[in-house]
Amino acid sequence: MRGNRHSGSRIKSDRGFIAVVAMCVALLVSLTARAAPADEVLRAAPVRCNDEAASGANGGDLAGFACLSAGEQANVIRERIDDGTLGAMPDSRVIALIDAMKPEAIVAYTRVTIGAGSSYEYWMRRRERVNGKWPTQADHMEVYCQDSPQRVYVKWLPDGAHAGQEIIYDETRDPTRFLGHFGGAWHFLSGRFQVDGTFARTQSRHSVRDLGLQFVVHTLEHEEGSFEAEGLSAKPSRVEVETVNGKRLLALTWDASDGPPAHFAPRVTLTFDLHRPQLHSVIAADAAGVPLEEIDFEQIVPHTWTDEAFDPHNPSYDFR
Repeated sequence: MRGNRHSGSRIKSDRGFIAVVAMCVALLVSLTARAAPADEVLRAAPVRCNDEAASGANGGDLAGFACLSAGEQANVIRERIDDGTLGAMPDSRVIALIDAMKPEAIVAYTRVTIGAGSSYEYWMRRRERVNGKWPTQADHMEVYCQDSPQRVYVKWLPDGAHAGQEIIYDETRDPTRFLGHFGGAWHFLSGRFQVDGTFARTQSRHSVRDLGLQFVVHTLEHEEGSFEAEGLSAKPSRVEVETVNGKRLLALTWDASDGPPAHFAPRVTLTFDLHRPQLHSVIAADAAGVPLEEIDFEQIVPHTWTDEAFDPHNPSYDFR
């Protein structure tokens, strides 16, 4: 009998210990959930179509937004930028909204930010790691571009690397070569070069034909297909809101298993202005976060070009 009493006491003690452990675990889970950043909580429970609870918790229309087609979602984001609604939203609300977008909608909105037309002028600052070297100074470039047929004129501006350099490409004249000259003392010496030749690759891994903004859209479409082929979601790995030089930006990051040819780079980040429909930057890095390429778009302006814009004999150009 005495042994049974001790056994019963031990059972009660074990039950009490288990209850205390359970309470501690529940408390730890509760504190962890409270400590988690709001953005992580939102991303941990993605909004699904017709999810009424999520709709009520996130502003009344988030579930409805998730049910829209890709084109409709892109148009809604454009409208909310135009009327200032998106820029006035708190970070957590912006992240939740973008997190509900379909991958195709992000491609569609990127297309919106570079304009519906096929002719435009833009200014950009860019750096690219070539042969393992990261440039100390960014190129500052002014680009005239027409997508169909593809014609490109580029001038390197005085406050950037390779100042004074120019190139001009017109597929209607010669789809395999472009005219170009270096800056500085060699500006007087122009020549025709293969679009994928040595001259084209001295400062970039890209072809001259990649200079058009449609290259960004085509790259996104390619990335989407690659992720789907791998059985993975093409949605961004991270959605963030950040402030750079006083601008509030939306940053979308995709992490891939590797780089070319399946993916543009192991890590790609696109940033968009929250106060105007403008693609702000494209950043590519390796898996460790080491930068491979950075492009900052200062301004993108629709423009209807005449033939003179792509004529090497244009008196404002320095081709010889």
